[in-house]
Amino acid sequence: MRSLDASSPRPVLLSTFGPPALACFRSWGRQGFAAGMLCIRKDSEPLPSSRYLADFRSIHPRELFTEEGLLKIDAFLKEFRATGIMAIQEAVSCWINENRGRMSSEAAIWAPPSPVIQNVLSKGEQLKVAREVGLELLPTYLVDKHLDGIGEIPPEQFPLCLRPDGPRSVSPGFKVRLARNAQDLAKSIEQLTRIDQPLLAQPFMNLPNLVVHGSRTVEGKAIGMQAFLVERKFQGVTLTIRPVPMPELLERKCVEFVDRFAMTGCFHFEFLYDARSGRAYFLEINGRLGGTTAKVYACGYDEPLFALESYGVCRCSRPKIQNSVVAGRHALLKYCVHTLTNRVTSLDYPIEPPLRRLLKALHALFTCRDEILSFTDFRGTLAFYRSLVRSG
Repeated sequence: MRSLDASSPRPVLLSTFGPPALACFRSWGRQGFAAGMLCIRKDSEPLPSSRYLADFRSIHPRELFTEEGLLKIDAFLKEFRATGIMAIQEAVSCWINENRGRMSSEAAIWAPPSPVIQNVLSKGEQLKVAREVGLELLPTYLVDKHLDGIGEIPPEQFPLCLRPDGPRSVSPGFKVRLARNAQDLAKSIEQLTRIDQPLLAQPFMNLPNLVVHGSRTVEGKAIGMQAFLVERKFQGVTLTIRPVPMPELLERKCVEFVDRFAMTGCFHFEFLYDARSGRAYFLEINGRLGGTTAKVYACGYDEPLFALESYGVCRCSRPKIQNSVVAGRHALLKYCVHTLTNRVTSLDYPIEPPLRRLLKALHALFTCRDEILSFTDFRGTLAFYRSLVRSG
């Protein structure tokens, strides 16, 4: 890797302290960049720490989207001499974008334009574009607060996975829910106090996820396309992950998809993957760092560096992907406890007898590479687990 100019980048991350943030500090710090952080945290929460974190300031969650918060961000960027800022939450990126003219710092904003962010957030728009570029889709039904559309769903399509159209389109918010029949679906809808856009309902399939990571530069070039297989899911999210070859045809369709949205920066697709048929069913795309960032970084895939390259900050060579399984041991331990106490659900893939699930989890606990543990950054490792204990 080499910098584009003589001055070393000084990136700042605006986020909570967790695995994606640690991956960024370690990635950027190991390149010799001074990494800063605006840490979204309450006063009672532990402070962020890492060997590779040069400096940080705390910003309370209630200060987000306020004048006070904007002034605090601007002041830190100037004091730190930041060359750019990147946020993980899409809403925060939009807020920074829309208030750029009110900030005196010269730091760049490494985020797509707000209209692009908002467009990508819509699951309905995602499905439309996925269909247009030829990605495979599951049967999809739209269900609104008046329960319109339920009668059109054939009984054999149940159970259904329910997903909101966007992260803020329903209250209370959720990522995914399971409805076993029409009555269960109606009950799930009635429990929501607000539905701004119809929910997406798709048949539940007991399959692993295929995650495709990549980035797109401001010039419109897709870089770093890499596939990963999620062989275990817990509470609807990734538990273990490993790299797999990237199917050429799927890569072309993914590139066309991000081109249609004119996305910039890092992204990751999520598919359901049927190994027997080789079919990958599109679920969604996230145009940001996320829950698998630290896991794929532990596999050798440097997503935080690709994110900077997308905005012309640096150039990086093709990552040397390690053929290993990665997990968070803290999540594996919780998975074991849920197995022992019979609290697993159908969303905890794969569905298997409890003893087999427990033995597989214990095997992973002792053989998987951990997404957090780093022998070169014990400070960051301890800080994360300290925050985990404090949060309960």
